[in-house]
Amino acid sequence: MRVAPLLVYVSASVACGLLACNAERIVGEDLEVPDSSSSSSSSSSSSGTGGGGAGGGSSSSSSSGTGGGGTGGAGGGPSSSSSSGTGGGGTGGAGGGSSSSSSSGTGGGGAGGAAGEGGAGGAPDTCTTSEQSVCSNQTGDHCGFTYQLWVDQGTGCLTSTADGFSVEWSDINNLLGRKGLRPGSGNQIVTYEADFQPNGNAYLGVYGWTKNPNVEYYIVDGWGTWRPPGGTRTMGTVTSDGGVYEIYRIDRSDVIGIDGVNAPPQFWSVRMQKRTSGTITVANHFDAWKSLGMNMGTLSEVSMLVEGYQSSGRAEVSFSMR
Repeated sequence: MRVAPLLVYVSASVACGLLACNAERIVGEDLEVPDSSSSSSSSSSSSGTGGGGAGGGSSSSSSSGTGGGGTGGAGGGPSSSSSSGTGGGGTGGAGGGSSSSSSSGTGGGGAGGAAGEGGAGGAPDTCTTSEQSVCSNQTGDHCGFTYQLWVDQGTGCLTSTADGFSVEWSDINNLLGRKGLRPGSGNQIVTYEADFQPNGNAYLGVYGWTKNPNVEYYIVDGWGTWRPPGGTRTMGTVTSDGGVYEIYRIDRSDVIGIDGVNAPPQFWSVRMQKRTSGTITVANHFDAWKSLGMNMGTLSEVSMLVEGYQSSGRAEVSFSMR
């Protein structure tokens, strides 16, 4: 649905709903998924302290060396005086080596633990990068996130700020302003607050894509004059983060996917009571979709989104991802 630098899209995402595209109905019972406080995402990772590479080398006086990562080598090397070596991370190496005088070496521990699948993390707590504004279709990086502006006609600008982004648009057909993580994680938890002021139709929420299969997805918390996606019946509901979301699937044949070839279906979770601040636990929606046979591929993006359709407006969004 979008044609933009780096990712090939063709616009029509929202037009589909308004034009009453065909929708595939999969009947399923309503689902209840725990809120973010009981989400199964593993936001932490385990680690182990291990020994490092070679420690200090030989020296005519005192010396010290810090080993790098990887398989541990020897600790402190031989010396005519004194030496010490400290192993870095990785598989533990040997202790201190021999010396004609005195030497010491710090051997490593066991192998480090692997990081957990969850907790893709976000930007640094404090961003010192200056604000960046774009008023044409463009993708870039800012404060550890990837931003993208896409508009097919009319005028629109996106400004990346230290804690989020702002968007202004006028007389557009379709505009997407977003900022987030690529590829991100299925366990991402997004906390946001927005001053969302559309004059007409617009959406506020989490957005992204998957590959193999191609899927374009929306988790919508807020909207303007029209509640998306329209033109189809709900497949079920999911309860998450203090609200009930209706689930929709829309199959498209009039757009090009992220791979430039295959037309993607759209997966939607739309909150029944709109809001402009709160938390979105992405995994709750992904799990609910999967239980209804709405299978996703490899994640390409988790972004906070402002989308406008045949409208004007502005929005200021602050958010964090963990």
